[in-house]
Amino acid sequence: MRNHGEKTKDMAESVLPSTARRSARQERRRIHQRQRARERNLMVVVRGSAEHDDGDADFREVFRRRDISQMVWDRRGADKTGSLVRWAGSRVDRDDSLREASVDEQIQYFARLLPDNLIGRHAVQHIEFALEYRARPGYWRSYRAEQDARRRREHDQLATDLRAVLETGRHRELNEALRAGYLRQAGVRPCGAQPTVPVGAVGRLLLGAHDVDDFVNTVAGRHPWILDIARGLARKAG
Repeated sequence: MRNHGEKTKDMAESVLPSTARRSARQERRRIHQRQRARERNLMVVVRGSAEHDDGDADFREVFRRRDISQMVWDRRGADKTGSLVRWAGSRVDRDDSLREASVDEQIQYFARLLPDNLIGRHAVQHIEFALEYRARPGYWRSYRAEQDARRRREHDQLATDLRAVLETGRHRELNEALRAGYLRQAGVRPCGAQPTVPVGAVGRLLLGAHDVDDFVNTVAGRHPWILDIARGLARKAG
């Protein structure tokens, strides 16, 4: 802090040093590597099929965009915002009219106060999250608890179904269904109701009983359709 008159500028700039800058760069490289591998493998599958040409291939660029977006949010979540949020909350608490205003009006106030550039808009976004949480803390706590509980239930159910599939000798059937599912997600549809899909198809397969936990952690939340496949095979197994 240089002097009181420059406090607003200092508060905006205090957000920038993210503690996840290095890990974000590493994750971005991994995302692009996965996309290149997906493109290479899908081209092998497409060119080996007599019914498809290169123009039929959907390389699912949406996966790259989704992963990049998640990487950005993870990096932003590691920003050091404590001083900024405390400063914004203090200004709201000290100003009667601002304290009684709606959250939207409070956000507009800080948007006018902070510089209209990348740094200022970045700071306003963090202030917006903090003010929304202050306005409804109980709702956000309940929402996060519900989301965490739902994810735990999905993880537990998928692990249970996979173990049932393995115990009844349907490991190969599961992996064939996974390969077909990955190809459907990529926009390539093999012939036949029970297609034999090339091993080169992109996707995480289940290696065995020792791999159940790692498999669940990898696919749960990223491939919701796998939960349906595992559930269906587990019901067949009784």
